[in-house]
Amino acid sequence: MDGAGRDSGNRAAIDEIIRTELGMDAAERFLPLVRPSVGFSARTGSSESGSLIGGLPRTGESFEWPHYRGQPMVLLAQVDCRRAARLLGKDWTLPGSGYLLFFHDDDFAAEFSFDLGDDGCRVLHAAAGSGGPSEGHGPALPALPLEACALPSVPTLADAEADRAVDGDVMALIRLDEALSPLLPTPRHRLLGWCDSGDTPRP
Repeated sequence: MDGAGRDSGNRAAIDEIIRTELGMDAAERFLPLVRPSVGFSARTGSSESGSLIGGLPRTGESFEWPHYRGQPMVLLAQVDCRRAARLLGKDWTLPGSGYLLFFHDDDFAAEFSFDLGDDGCRVLHAAAGSGGPSEGHGPALPALPLEACALPSVPTLADAEADRAVDGDVMALIRLDEALSPLLPTPRHRLLGWCDSGDTPRP
């Protein structure tokens, strides 16, 4: 993912690989499952994406910092919705302005449930502003720019939709994954698309 705003992965080439590996019938069932997403990777230098790991939220002074069991949460990342929306156009289904703010409890001690997920997580949408709150916030992580790119996302062995599309042919999905991997790198962080982890509860 070298450039902000660039589409990583040629969709025509991706479609052709899917048709070659799966055959026409299975490919016609599988192709509609390819979803748009935005992939993010951390950068040590500047980035045009406007998104960050950590830092203080770029919100107005009235922003109320979230707490978990009485303690301020940690801001893990903030995504610039306006710039992310420019990458996906009509396929961006989240707010078109402001920031998505991803918080977690400070010591990651929240209880986890495979049915309900992690109750120490919180995602907030906030209008853009000139700075974050000056008081009452949790420990701030050093701000690290995130590079963003549009990145098609395909289901994997972990997704029942993919299994149905190929009539349970696991080897076909394995071959497809191997063939697509040069065109579809797995980003460190992703919004929208399919889940990249097989051990994460489905939304």
